[in-house]
Amino acid sequence: MAKIRVFADTNIILEAFRTGCWTAISSHFAIETVEKCVEETLTGNPDDSRHIQVLPADLKSGLAGQHPVASKEIGSLLLAHPTCSVLDDGEKHLLAWLFANKLLPSSAIFVTTADKAALVATHRLGWLDCTVSLEDLARKSGMGRVKLDALALQYRENWLSGIKTKIRLGIH
Repeated sequence: MAKIRVFADTNIILEAFRTGCWTAISSHFAIETVEKCVEETLTGNPDDSRHIQVLPADLKSGLAGQHPVASKEIGSLLLAHPTCSVLDDGEKHLLAWLFANKLLPSSAIFVTTADKAALVATHRLGWLDCTVSLEDLARKSGMGRVKLDALALQYRENWLSGIKTKIRLGIH
């Protein structure tokens, strides 16, 4: 049986490494991202107390796909959806790649992000129902309660559900 494709942004990848969920979710799902998210994951300020060190080999061994994004793809997204210009680079590149490749909406492909602006953008793109939380992915990958409880609030199912409701109601 083919693995479900999941497109993850930088923050999801970093939180999965921080909580020790990366190996489980990347074994259970086909985790894909874009080159900008890989770059962001592998860089950062090592002097920052929140910095998460990710070894390139550990990241790449868990990725089913790492996609380049051309300026033309970003431009197409921004022309069609100018509000996406406020997104961080990683989320912008990820949504641009998905937009260019017309993979969504799909019941077999998911996007995971903990960025509220990116979730608003997925709604405008018609993809909000394709978003899932890191907690949901981790639970389905067999992670135990201790690791699930270690997830920060914005990576949890309750947070995502609440944000989705507010977005649908226009309260964002």
